[in-house]
Amino acid sequence: MGNVVGPAPSRVDGRLKVTGAAKYSVEFDVPNCAHGWTIESNIAKGKILSIETKDAQSAPGVLVIVSHLNAPKPKQPAVKESEALTKGIRNEMRVPFSDDAVHYAGQYVALVVAKTIEQARHAASLVRVTYAPEDPLLTMEDAEHKAVKPKKNLGDNVQIKKGDVDIALQDSNLVKIEQTYTTPTETHNPIEMSGTIAAWEADDKLTLYDATQFVKGVQSVLAGAWNLAPDNVRVICPFVGGAFGCKGAVWPHVFVAASGAKAAGLPVKLHVTRRNMFVGTGHRTPTRQTIALAATRDGKLQAMRHVSQTLTSPVGKYVESCGARSTGVMYESPSIWIEEVIYPVNIGTTTFMRAPGECPGTYALECAMDELSYSLGIDPVALRLANHADNHPTKSVPWQEVLKETFKEGIGAAKKTPAFSAKHLKECYSLGAEKFGWAKRNPKPGSTHDGDLLVGWGMATATYPAHKMSAAAKVQLRADGSAIVQCATHDLGTGAYTALTQIASEQLGLPFEKVKFELGDTAFPFGPVAGGSNTTGTVGTAIHEVAQLLHSALAELAVKDSKSPLHNLSPNDIAMAAPGQLGSKSDHSKSDAYIDILKRAGRDSIEVETKLKEMEENKKFAFQSWGAHFCEVKIDPLLPRVQVSRVVSVMNCGRVVSAKTARSQIMGGFVMGIGMALAEATEYDPKTGMPATRNLADYHVATNADVPLIDVYFVGEPDFAFNPIGARGMGEIGITGAAAAVANAVYHATGKRVRDLPITPDKLI
Repeated sequence: MGNVVGPAPSRVDGRLKVTGAAKYSVEFDVPNCAHGWTIESNIAKGKILSIETKDAQSAPGVLVIVSHLNAPKPKQPAVKESEALTKGIRNEMRVPFSDDAVHYAGQYVALVVAKTIEQARHAASLVRVTYAPEDPLLTMEDAEHKAVKPKKNLGDNVQIKKGDVDIALQDSNLVKIEQTYTTPTETHNPIEMSGTIAAWEADDKLTLYDATQFVKGVQSVLAGAWNLAPDNVRVICPFVGGAFGCKGAVWPHVFVAASGAKAAGLPVKLHVTRRNMFVGTGHRTPTRQTIALAATRDGKLQAMRHVSQTLTSPVGKYVESCGARSTGVMYESPSIWIEEVIYPVNIGTTTFMRAPGECPGTYALECAMDELSYSLGIDPVALRLANHADNHPTKSVPWQEVLKETFKEGIGAAKKTPAFSAKHLKECYSLGAEKFGWAKRNPKPGSTHDGDLLVGWGMATATYPAHKMSAAAKVQLRADGSAIVQCATHDLGTGAYTALTQIASEQLGLPFEKVKFELGDTAFPFGPVAGGSNTTGTVGTAIHEVAQLLHSALAELAVKDSKSPLHNLSPNDIAMAAPGQLGSKSDHSKSDAYIDILKRAGRDSIEVETKLKEMEENKKFAFQSWGAHFCEVKIDPLLPRVQVSRVVSVMNCGRVVSAKTARSQIMGGFVMGIGMALAEATEYDPKTGMPATRNLADYHVATNADVPLIDVYFVGEPDFAFNPIGARGMGEIGITGAAAAVANAVYHATGKRVRDLPITPDKLI
């Protein structure tokens, strides 16, 4: 089994997308479907005193207007945080229209349902809402008295103390830097906005077409809210037009669509507008990160302190763990102190955004490492190599595992911290530096020019954990040698259809063109949230398991068939011997074709399905993907606008399943990193708490003109300690370290260190 799964086929869904035949959730044609239009609060905190709907109700086409005064009331779904990955994710915990309270500007306070979207929008403009406003908390300073330090985030410690940081930071013999790095609010802005079609088939049966990263999660949450059997809630989402995290949780518009459909007695389509994507589907919190580093004069780190300050909302529980997911993982140091502080403010709820925690965390840490390299007079790559961590710096192996290893290998053999599995970060540095030409770099800032342009070279480490969740799969093998494989997972536009088809082809032993992979429907076996870069590894493992079941089922037929060469063999002695063939493990001369086994048994097809089970954790290793970015920028000092002119990214992510889409993932991550470094920021009105940037004209993302050729390379070998496919995810690692590589290149070009993203021209003047 090599490090790449077969050739690099084009996307199996490519033709559907370029011809417009791929149906996204709100594009389904549901008979008698009405349209919804929301009304949002224009205050950040307070109470609703009245909602005047007389004019709106008499407007053409209006069917019903729903608010806290008359809405069908679902109950609060009882999903524990520990069950979120199987029973649904909610970052905003309040059910909409549950009372008259307003917690943030842009909160949905009413819904107009009408026959057409134009009628609904017009009627919504006629609704008059009167409020009793209260003073909101909008900044960290406002919410200082409500700051909290969460101990854990999704089960992981986020307040970490290893060794004594203070002693090292007070040591006058060490070289030290301490700086604060800030990032603004960032909004996902996928090309497909969120939306839901809700259709009540009966009082106890609901169908949802929802733009989501987790159909099974939506099913579970809505079933709990409306007291329905889970099987009576079907969620359909065959295609997702980008998400980056904003479609992972169940947001208010899903509840609102279901309530509107219940009140109207008709299916309701509710398409979240681009404006409301800035308030109703989450965003990345702004961060303020203070990092202190102390090192010997030869570059060995002795202390790392990383204090992160982030925001959440009064109706949310989301935590962006910047320090624990960067400084807590990346480099070896005898003392590490990580502190996370969150402030609840009256702004829409924060949520996951590509590499949540790791992305802003690596920006701050990798800029700090760059600053330390200049203070020491050591090359940035050499500094990172000097502090390379073979073992996880802060994660301890459970003592029962230590005792097991000690018993097996002798006293002293066990390690208190787990080794990283299949880590090839040094190769990433080496190959990246070679391909980029790093050895030619003049380390002096402002020393390199291309004509009148300043030229800067920067680099940064990339990292992201390898997440593994639970999934099940079903396969139907037909007598013509074709197969359908099903799992309620998702393709966010990243190429999952293709990658999972490739895995199924390999594991089943069938030609790629003979396999059809179906996803995005709760009628299929359980699939996890498409987040945390887990889909390929998790669903790939389920495919591996269902392939084994299929081979076993075929073997059972063959051993009972007197005409089969495998007749009377033990099923345990039979395995896939070649594509489309089962054979004896002990006698390689004996084999039988799948299609022959089915035909002789008089079967048109055979179907097997795995059972959902809890994932097994390998506690001997820490599983993490690694990479290195090398970036060149050119700056006209008269403007001064930053243009990223060249990028080399080298990644170590285990086995590469789909070479084309893997490369695209890393490229896409770095493109978002360019946007983060140079352009992206959601600004808020300091008085109302309403976003001032609520469209793609004002919220600037990287476009083709901003993006150079990005050379992507992969190193390493399959990580079979992690899963039987050997693959770790690639969806998020590309953005980690990317903004830092750009920022470090800007410093090298100009000698100006900008620690407040984005790096806009005014900050370089």
